[in-house]
Amino acid sequence: EHQELPGKLYRFRYPLAGEEGFLEIATTRPETLLGDTAVAVHPEDERYRHLVGKMVLLPLANRPIPIVADSYVDREFGTGAVKKTPGHDPNDRSVAERHDLPKINILTPDGLLNDEVPEAYRGLDVRTARDLVVRDMEAAGLFVEVKDHPHQVGHCYRCHSVIEPYMSDQWFVRMEGMAKKALAAWEEGKVEFFPKKWENTYAHWLNNIRDWCISRQLWWGH
Repeated sequence: EHQELPGKLYRFRYPLAGEEGFLEIATTRPETLLGDTAVAVHPEDERYRHLVGKMVLLPLANRPIPIVADSYVDREFGTGAVKKTPGHDPNDRSVAERHDLPKINILTPDGLLNDEVPEAYRGLDVRTARDLVVRDMEAAGLFVEVKDHPHQVGHCYRCHSVIEPYMSDQWFVRMEGMAKKALAAWEEGKVEFFPKKWENTYAHWLNNIRDWCISRQLWWGH
């Protein structure tokens, strides 16, 4: 479940690669910048249209990453330029799929930063790493500002611990074939809905269905 909690919105500057200037981004999770694989802007945002296709140098990791255009970006949030960490955010992962971006997992199974990050941050928990990243960005002259910003944070509904999105191997059932058969059964009149309006919900669900992850069910719940 998601809870709205007090948080912070940080603004940093990412240097443009191979030329003068910076791209300013905003984030509520500074520690995840170590796993960034792109910065995204809205394709209709005139402020950044000239930068699409260019590269920025990811601070602290010294890794070049592309600037991509994607309509998922909210132009009104922060600076309108959004860091993308596909390994630790489901929405960023969707953007990564559309732009063929790599997905880097920067956490160990017990929530510590792993060997994918620079040595100075390895073995730290998320909270400690966040403070250190902000401090190091300040030292590098790439920190702009921080302000209060309530935001939605995922929590376990049982123990209320903060949930860190994390990539892991899962088992899936491919749904495309079954969805086509179920749609055909309705279209051929083999299935009838009462009330009839639920046909629209059924068709929308099956036309937009994703593969079913069967390895994430509650062991004793489902």
